[in-house]
Amino acid sequence: MNRQNSTFLVNKYDLFETTFSEENIPISKENEVILEIERYAFTSNNITYGVIGDTLGYWNFFPAEEPFGIIPVWGFANVTSSKSKNILEGDKFYGYFPMSRYLKVIPKKENDFGFIDDSNHRRKLPSVYNHYLKISNHVDKSVEYHPLIKPLFLTSFLNYFFLKDEKFFDCDQIILTSASSKTALSLAFLLSKYKSKDKKKIIAITSEKNMQFVSEIKFFDTVLSYNNAEENLKRSKSVIVDFAGNSDYLKKLSDHLGEELKHVSLIGLADWSSKTNFKSIPNSKFFFAPNHAEKRYREMGVKRTTLLADDLLKEFIMKIKNYIKLEYCNDPKELHELYLKSLKGKIDPSKGYMVKN
Repeated sequence: MNRQNSTFLVNKYDLFETTFSEENIPISKENEVILEIERYAFTSNNITYGVIGDTLGYWNFFPAEEPFGIIPVWGFANVTSSKSKNILEGDKFYGYFPMSRYLKVIPKKENDFGFIDDSNHRRKLPSVYNHYLKISNHVDKSVEYHPLIKPLFLTSFLNYFFLKDEKFFDCDQIILTSASSKTALSLAFLLSKYKSKDKKKIIAITSEKNMQFVSEIKFFDTVLSYNNAEENLKRSKSVIVDFAGNSDYLKKLSDHLGEELKHVSLIGLADWSSKTNFKSIPNSKFFFAPNHAEKRYREMGVKRTTLLADDLLKEFIMKIKNYIKLEYCNDPKELHELYLKSLKGKIDPSKGYMVKN
């Protein structure tokens, strides 16, 4: 067991400034459990957590001393110490963690499937992030991809059903920016799977260097480059699902489509340095997945929603794992480099980055 709890910290007001803190391992008291974080994924989604950390409360999950914050990540952890009757040492969980080696939680609503962290500072935060799912020893191989794919896939799953509820805003084509991102590929998979029913053209916009990667996956009808997308983009009734967060480019696309642009779903902020105010883009609305999760649970029921999402996730992973290979990063220097590469948007889409503690 590591003798220190090492944590990766980011300056909330200057995301390029980072440091590591070393503290003693937390000790469990009554009803508390200590989780040792085994590995977690790091994607452009985590950069989004940092960029809108204040606006949507992401810094509040794992508080740090000002001016620093801890970016949340999805991963696996093992119980090293437990004062809870229902959780045993050696149990393994999937969930939301700090970029640390250890996390102390106060479990409630424990059952065979997992528990919810009832730590005081997390009670008012969206419950979807506070649930820890128990991992059995007899799971299929797709689970290895869960930290990398599952949270992104669930966002796209919710976005797909939101668009379906809205009858796709009566559009003919759905345009996905940052189409090589895992969230965009998740939505493209769903649109492609149900294409015969929905009858919508699926268009990718991606960087020149990622065009071949996106084309090979075959979820899209058309793959366009950022350099000349407008020249090749038909002006017909459109929905844009934006995973890039480049408001300058989105404004350009919006001006090109004009009144044919019926809705813009703002999901990602991979390119967070653009200057245009999103409010100046007509019919655009930020898509906050936890709110849509609550709505979906109310309308479809928690069990039905979860089973459907799990089945589709498994199917997506079985397809995508031929194109995205897991790559492990093992030390602080590699983690720091991965973080900076992600911040600058220089990630290879054919690799899925996992951090091992």
